[in-house]
Amino acid sequence: MGLHMCCHERTKNLVVASVCMSMCMMAAYPAASVQNVALAESTDIDLNVGYYSEIVKYVGCILVGFVFHPFYKLVGIKVTAATTGLLLTGGFWVMIWIVNEAFIYFGYFLSGLGAGALWILWPMAVMDNSEESQAQRNMGYWWMAEALGPTVGALINYLYFQNVTTISSENRIMLYSICCAVTVIAVFIATITVTDIKKSSKRHRPLKEDEIRYLEIDEKGHQKEYDADVQVLVGKSDEKDGVTTPTQTDQPTAAEWFRKMFRTKEFWILLLPLIYWGFIWGYFMKMLPTATASITDRRDVIPLTALVSGAAMLVGATSWNFVSRWLNNTACIILASIMQFIAITLSILIFPKNAAAEITEVGAAETYITPDNMYLVVIAGLIGLADSGVSIIYYTVAGRVYGSGTSLGFSVNNNGFCVFYIVSMFAPSLFDLHSYCYCMFGAVLLMCLSLTVGLRRFMH
Repeated sequence: MGLHMCCHERTKNLVVASVCMSMCMMAAYPAASVQNVALAESTDIDLNVGYYSEIVKYVGCILVGFVFHPFYKLVGIKVTAATTGLLLTGGFWVMIWIVNEAFIYFGYFLSGLGAGALWILWPMAVMDNSEESQAQRNMGYWWMAEALGPTVGALINYLYFQNVTTISSENRIMLYSICCAVTVIAVFIATITVTDIKKSSKRHRPLKEDEIRYLEIDEKGHQKEYDADVQVLVGKSDEKDGVTTPTQTDQPTAAEWFRKMFRTKEFWILLLPLIYWGFIWGYFMKMLPTATASITDRRDVIPLTALVSGAAMLVGATSWNFVSRWLNNTACIILASIMQFIAITLSILIFPKNAAAEITEVGAAETYITPDNMYLVVIAGLIGLADSGVSIIYYTVAGRVYGSGTSLGFSVNNNGFCVFYIVSMFAPSLFDLHSYCYCMFGAVLLMCLSLTVGLRRFMH
């Protein structure tokens, strides 16, 4: 009965993590893709403020990475989930009631605090509620839900912007009001349903043989060795009858966990693919949607890129786990990298060099080949499909490396990603879109080598 209740609670938490992440991304993804052009066409604020607000947002993401673990330990998972969602709405309110640039930056800073916590909380919940043998499968299901959110949000956005050639104030207010409402509903669902399996009275399950470690006891009844860095089951002397019995150690403290991780080379290798994510997400979240305005005056093409990449992520999240059974994870990462290389090359061919920094008159800027909306579909589709596979495998590998310190580990992950995402937001002001694409080539190659070579023993 206890095992049944434990499984029920774990399943419920996995569903909650998936639904809430899906709803939050349903709002956040389309809102981010439209922001730059909406600022340029419905206000007197320059579109580069959209990039700068992303920088401020991800400064907030970095800050939350330092405080998430103690905050979560102090208030628990319900309050953490509620706070995360409410902070996330900060970026929506300021796009509904635009006062000035400073007001936008403040709202996006609050949104960054929520977004940072979001990407720590729900992957942590997935790993904490998954058995080792089911971790990658469950992460795949979670990523399917995460991809479903942007797909549905972008579809609604695409239908709304049909026949729109200039984004008006009314368009902007309607879009961000809906985004805010969807996020608040996700907050309500998370607050009343999610539970912390690590603190649950139902968390007990029968022990497996490989989870039991029997340690030798000396003549005084003391253990001869003790590994405090890892949450394992160890043998402990029973002074009454001298029998060695299995008991469970406490979770490691933050200091113990970091001491162990700093001595683990895989911990440092895990940071390298974050460069890839910073540049790839910076591209398809902000630069690709903005660049479309330089090759077409149809504003429904902006959510179309989000729709295609979201749908491709959904297809990828559904299929990569099955593909990995035939090809193995290493082959999947190589295949995903090839897809990214094709998408980046096509981006160089169809976009003007300054397409990410300014909205030029359609046809005024020279490109290598004549732009076409079909190319945009291919680029967005390849990026979404490839990134879903990389994400599922990476998050599963990271969970295995981090062990019992998932909240700490994903906090480090969040901060690393945010640093490189911030760097990518400076790019339109510093150098042209084509040079940015060359940087993405290097980032994809680094990600591929890190996972297939540096982390290969965790790629099973």
